[in-house]
Amino acid sequence: MPSKFLAVSLLILLFCTNIKGQKVGLVLSGGGAKGLAHIGVLKALEENNIPIDYIVGTSMGGIIGGMYAAGFTPDEIDSIATSPEFLKWVNGEIPDQYQVYYLESDPVPKWLEVNLGVDSTFDAQFNPKLANDLALNFALAENMAAANQVANADFSQLFVPFTAIGAELFTQKTVLLDSGNLGASMRATMSVPFVYRPIRINGQYIFDGGIYNNFPVEPMKESYNPDKIIGVNVSAKVYETYPAQMDQKLISSSLLYMMMDKADPGSLGEDNFYIEPNLEGFSGFKFKGSREIIDSGYVSTMKAMPDILAAIERRSDPSVLKESRLKFKKKQKPLIFSGISFEGFEKKQEVYIRKVLSQETTSELSIDNIRANYYQLVAEPYFSDIFPEIKFDYKTQKYIFSLYSDKNEKIRLQLGGNIATGGLSNIFFGAKLDVLGNWLYSHNLNGRIGEFYKSFQYNLRINIPSDFPFYLEPYFIYNSWNYLGISSFLTDRNVTDIVQFDRNYGINFAFPLRQKFKINLKSSFLQKNSRYGNSNGFQSSDTLDANFFYGLHHGVSIKYNNLNERVFPTRGRNYFVNISHNLGSEDYTPGSTSDLVQITDKHSWLQMDAYYENYWPLKVGEFGVVANMKASTMDPFQNLNGTLLNTPAYHPTFESASLFLANFRSPFFLAGGIKYHLHLYRNLSFRTELHGFKPFFTWEENEGVVNRSRLSPEYHLAAMGSFIYKTPIGPISLSAHYYDDENPFFVLLNIGFLMFNQKPLE
Repeated sequence: MPSKFLAVSLLILLFCTNIKGQKVGLVLSGGGAKGLAHIGVLKALEENNIPIDYIVGTSMGGIIGGMYAAGFTPDEIDSIATSPEFLKWVNGEIPDQYQVYYLESDPVPKWLEVNLGVDSTFDAQFNPKLANDLALNFALAENMAAANQVANADFSQLFVPFTAIGAELFTQKTVLLDSGNLGASMRATMSVPFVYRPIRINGQYIFDGGIYNNFPVEPMKESYNPDKIIGVNVSAKVYETYPAQMDQKLISSSLLYMMMDKADPGSLGEDNFYIEPNLEGFSGFKFKGSREIIDSGYVSTMKAMPDILAAIERRSDPSVLKESRLKFKKKQKPLIFSGISFEGFEKKQEVYIRKVLSQETTSELSIDNIRANYYQLVAEPYFSDIFPEIKFDYKTQKYIFSLYSDKNEKIRLQLGGNIATGGLSNIFFGAKLDVLGNWLYSHNLNGRIGEFYKSFQYNLRINIPSDFPFYLEPYFIYNSWNYLGISSFLTDRNVTDIVQFDRNYGINFAFPLRQKFKINLKSSFLQKNSRYGNSNGFQSSDTLDANFFYGLHHGVSIKYNNLNERVFPTRGRNYFVNISHNLGSEDYTPGSTSDLVQITDKHSWLQMDAYYENYWPLKVGEFGVVANMKASTMDPFQNLNGTLLNTPAYHPTFESASLFLANFRSPFFLAGGIKYHLHLYRNLSFRTELHGFKPFFTWEENEGVVNRSRLSPEYHLAAMGSFIYKTPIGPISLSAHYYDDENPFFVLLNIGFLMFNQKPLE
């Protein structure tokens, strides 16, 4: 009898010990945006007090799992993943409050840009254009730094022991990321080839772990050997047969499909759990449906919960879990920085970066200082490849902000332009070279070649970091405009007998105002050569008048622009005020259509240009307004056409700068318009605009003498309707235009970007 009692007691003791010691591992697969379903899984497990003792995750599973392991609650992870800030991180957008407008270059009509890295031996290597990860990298570094400090860079010492899965392509091996920098490891596990750049870990470039193991059950067993495994797979292929009706739609996601395993529940072994959320209709690249994706993970886990509860008898105590999490977080040191470290930079380059990051002016920096100055640094394209890490210095008990980069100078080659009816086609080519020393030198060279418009531009922007940041920018611009070459598609237009050439040599001095605005002081020497006729019908035997103006142009402007598109914008604002002074000489030589004589005259005038453009979303479409006021004290030139060519103009629609519209020029005018943009189907939209132009004064010519009119009662209208199809190289538009001018109707078919360099008197 005693022996039977002893045997039963031992069995009960062993059973209770097994339950008490029962360990649970959570395996989270990759799957891009669909990996947000893991948040719902975590919610369901915590609500039902299912313990989570270990986590192994790949790609987005590594991101969600890493956040939980770092002490974030499922609700906190949910709040982050559904926030506008998270969308900006994954879409490569700099947070609004950290955008540095004054460093942005003027937009150009490029279709594509090729990045080259050039080392000290002038050996060039192609760097493919990848997703912008600058905001994402900093967010991971910032949010994971304190947890990594508590764990002493050992992921087994996190709130929950954690391993991320990476891939090393050269030896084709799976890499277990279970120590080191937590933020960098989480970033490495989501480095999808040709989407995100790989991250260097322990001297090796690490890619997305899903390349070799997208459902890391075996690493869980090998690293932790838990009693039970809950495997969550969000990357199972949806299609058992070829999706013939949808293949074209799905081709853009083909790279992600290559990395998706059709996970076999059998790989978990017996008595483990396989959860596959229903994510049909969701894309791995689109994060906008985050709430529905998270809910799907929750629902799928709750369906499996009865079986999980029956098999896993151990329960986590919510109060103990909360206390443990708080205890872990209390060990975290505040993000105060004692220094900055560098890898891949020369000493003089480090000096430049320290000045931008304010390291020279203070021995201690807060995370707010670091964050703001980091975004100012990466606003320059030269720093688009840097990678930030935040490390803890156990000697000083403060953090170190580390920046990594290659040692190559950066060359960017650009190709673009537009294909259009009416002689407005143009080829654009550009090259940019950035060189970093004590200062940052950005060389920019571009050219445009077309029948109507030719241009050449070179500028050198010199960024000089200091407590008062600014840049100097010497520049040269050449423009050529041949209005004789313009025709119209489907409509008849009179030939405009005007040919213009201008050269502009100058320098800009620019600095920021409260981060959002740019103040620019400009001084230049200009030459403007205008040749034109004085009659409606141009004949090949005619000699054009020649009006040559040369002199000095000085100006000051304040600008802000965050429009979302170079042409046909639908979001953002653009406004500026520009005040300038022009001083120079006019040399006039009459042609065969003029009765005037050759003459030289002096001119001096002030000019102001104020512009405002803004867009708002509506329930259906977007609505925009534009307003423009220009005022000039200029005196008339020798005849009417010569005067009009130097008179401020209003350009109501995207192509109007290619037209000479006499009725939309005045020394003092107020103009404005309304715009409506309607999305029809996918990339197809319709846009309509209506503009009004009110000149307060016009030019009058009586007996060969040009004078200002009295207060003018005139007003003029312009309108546009356009079908627009958005493509990777730019919009395709078919537009009809009306101008209250000599040639009122204009139809244009355009592919790409119809854009021009700045004229010298603007």
